[in-house]
Amino acid sequence: MRNIKKKIKFYFLESYHRPLAKLQHFVAYINSFRYTNISRNFSERILLLKIPPLSTCYYNLFGRIIFFISNLFSIIFFRKFVEKDLKLKKNYTTENYQENTNTRPWPTQSMLDIELKNNQNISDEFFRKIEESYNNSSSDLIKNDFFIDSNWWKECREEFNKIFLSYEKVNKSNLENFRNDVQTKAEILADQNFITEKNLNLINKIRTLSLVNLYHKLSEHVDHNILRFCSESTIGNNYCPIYRGQRIGYRIMRYAYYLSQIKNYTDLNDEKKNLILDIGGGYGGLSRVLKHYYTNSTLVIIELPELCLLGSYYLKKCFPNSKVGLTEDFKNEESISFEDLVKYDFVILTPNFMNKFKSNIFDLTINTTSLGEMTENMQNYYMHNLEICTKKYFYSVNRPNKRVEKYNSNGFYDLKFKSRWMSKIYKYTHTYHIEFLGKKVK
Repeated sequence: MRNIKKKIKFYFLESYHRPLAKLQHFVAYINSFRYTNISRNFSERILLLKIPPLSTCYYNLFGRIIFFISNLFSIIFFRKFVEKDLKLKKNYTTENYQENTNTRPWPTQSMLDIELKNNQNISDEFFRKIEESYNNSSSDLIKNDFFIDSNWWKECREEFNKIFLSYEKVNKSNLENFRNDVQTKAEILADQNFITEKNLNLINKIRTLSLVNLYHKLSEHVDHNILRFCSESTIGNNYCPIYRGQRIGYRIMRYAYYLSQIKNYTDLNDEKKNLILDIGGGYGGLSRVLKHYYTNSTLVIIELPELCLLGSYYLKKCFPNSKVGLTEDFKNEESISFEDLVKYDFVILTPNFMNKFKSNIFDLTINTTSLGEMTENMQNYYMHNLEICTKKYFYSVNRPNKRVEKYNSNGFYDLKFKSRWMSKIYKYTHTYHIEFLGKKVK
């Protein structure tokens, strides 16, 4: 009789097949309908599924609908998110996100945590170098009649100049807050205001749901290790949600997609010294992500002087121990070689340097959206020179056709290719662009 009681007790409380374990199996099975196929787990034992840690799960369409409706209800009636780990705050500290929990990857994967451990102030000497590079490069471009901006970018440059400079001196306060409610037509900064302290908290929380929705939608297209890795920088003091220990926003998730595509469709080795050129690299957001992944590589940005200023500040703050080359370091060079560039971690130059690069030195050249915002002459200038200086790959994400009402610029189908490029990617993207990755055929 005693043995029978022990067996009954063992079955109900300790056995693999105890009733509560069977109940958990059915709960886990029903839950699995919310997850993407790759997130669904299996069990080596019959009818013994377990509920997986939330940080390992990504929602499919059904799961995203449930997530949105449940959180919308909670926001409207209780003013909070259902998931406790989803927060909306400006400040982020590693201490708050170091403990082990099933709602965040462990150990932490976020690139931001790496940056915060090395956070340092920029020296006055580097600020002077930024100012000098900006003033001299602006003057050089004004003197050269060839480098003419589209009307759209003329207006944006005037706005940037008023915001970030005063009597040829950098406005440090505005620079430190360059992603915090800056009012400009340029989308590269305007889209930072999607979630802002000026909005009602209710609006920000509802908008946060759309970002989390995109995060899970991208999980079906982006390498999960990269998706977990990418996290917005705090430089510029932008305001964004924290989800699963990551600061998420439209731009960082777009960069995660770009990096995933580059990783999956090129043979770039993350341990080698790759030379990567980003034409129209903005304030360096994509270069930051690429540098974290291809740590030994040199990232070269070609941009307008105002964005070179932002990029110099942003990347130096993200990577305080990095060596950053600016226009002042290359102003006397007649031609620029591979050896000249790889002395630096980052090189940030203006458009007039594009035709100084030697032939076949870049492993990868990138342009995302900005070719479709240029004049035809500038498009031709960049296409001609990138085909000369690119050794392996060209990655482009640009509008298909000419857009007259905003930029009056040609689209991807108007670009004049002279070299032969074997397509590795050719598709229409979720951002309404033609995505093309070509390998140069020698």
